[in-house]
Amino acid sequence: MWEDECAIERLSSHRSSLLIHHVQIFINTLQTAPALRFEFQAVKKKYNTDTRRSARAMKPTTPVPPAPKRPFRPVASPARKSARPPRPAPRPAARPAARPAARPPRAVRKARSFRKVSTVRRTALKALQIYEKLHREYVKATESQDYALGRELCARHVSKIYGELHCMALELLLSVAEEDQTLGGKRVLTFRGEPSDRRRTLSARLASARQSRLEGKLREALCTSLAVLCCRVKKNWLAAYDDEIPVRGYFCHALVDPSATFRVALKARPLRLASLLVTTEAPLGKALSAMDHGGPFPQGHEKEPLGDRQYGLQRVCAEGYGEEEKERLMDVQPEAELRRLMGSKDLVLVLEIYCALAPKDRVDRHSLGQIIKEELQTLLSESKKRGQAVVFVVGGEQPLELVRKVYLQPCFTAIGGLKCGYFRWKESSQSTWEPPKLMGQKRVIFGLQLP
Repeated sequence: MWEDECAIERLSSHRSSLLIHHVQIFINTLQTAPALRFEFQAVKKKYNTDTRRSARAMKPTTPVPPAPKRPFRPVASPARKSARPPRPAPRPAARPAARPAARPPRAVRKARSFRKVSTVRRTALKALQIYEKLHREYVKATESQDYALGRELCARHVSKIYGELHCMALELLLSVAEEDQTLGGKRVLTFRGEPSDRRRTLSARLASARQSRLEGKLREALCTSLAVLCCRVKKNWLAAYDDEIPVRGYFCHALVDPSATFRVALKARPLRLASLLVTTEAPLGKALSAMDHGGPFPQGHEKEPLGDRQYGLQRVCAEGYGEEEKERLMDVQPEAELRRLMGSKDLVLVLEIYCALAPKDRVDRHSLGQIIKEELQTLLSESKKRGQAVVFVVGGEQPLELVRKVYLQPCFTAIGGLKCGYFRWKESSQSTWEPPKLMGQKRVIFGLQLP
């Protein structure tokens, strides 16, 4: 019994010591776990590397065939030419196409368009206000029949505000122009009149064009600005063309004439308004009857049968007699071409307006005189090439001086034989020349270039 108890005691003490030993090993393991983990990873990595190397060494390799030897080619001597054609030069690499500019969004485009329209609207409104103010001053000055004073006041005011007027007229012109040409050192912008019902009055036709769309208002404002810019001491364009209401200057009537053409010439660099040409087309008899006071012939003359009538032009400044140096009546010869035009429906070119778009001192300062002269030369030469006659009224308070200084200069007369004088007519070759018709209290001088 005692021996059995001793064996059991020894066994329990052994188990306790063994348990203590295992606990100590577990504690040591917990303390050295990170180091053992890193050591295990290093051993594993080395084992994988050795395994791959041994597998690669055991894999059978495919023998690489030797490269073929190039055949022997003897070097050509300098005197020997190769039969092979020369190698073409390499083409330059094509440049990549430029990417088109990104189109702005629709909302941005609409905003810009609205901003531009708003600016032009304000400019048109301001131009009309300036015209109305200047027109009121002109009417007030001419109430006492002192037209010279009215013209002088207007010309002086235009000189003061020329810069502002020029900017407004240029902005309006660029917004309504239909054609744009650059010819040498000048730029030419044109636009045409609109068709309208001739049975209505001029006031009604202008009101319809004004209210139909925005462009009608801009065109009207442009014509008022041009009329103000053209004002000189000797000529004023602020008055009405006929009896239209409201008054918008002398140029607006052509806006409702489909045969009318507005031609504005500008100096190219920098942009500077130089001259204005307004032309229309009509048969000669109808064109003359539509002029001031019914034209140079009696009322209804163009509607009567031609018969044996003859027509001529009594020239002025022709080394004749009197202050006008007009041709003697016995020297006036009938013009066969003039008679043909009076009896036919062929269209002639009517020069309604030809004027400078700047005061005289500004014309000299900006060197616009040559462009103004070239515009009339171009009109006369192109009409001569087309075989079309040109007719116009010499206006102004001193038309005879204008004839001497401008229209009868060799640079114009040498193109197609331009003449200035009074229209005369007679019933037959046996009759005498009828006296020219008075327009008001004076005779009107006409310019004529036959085809």
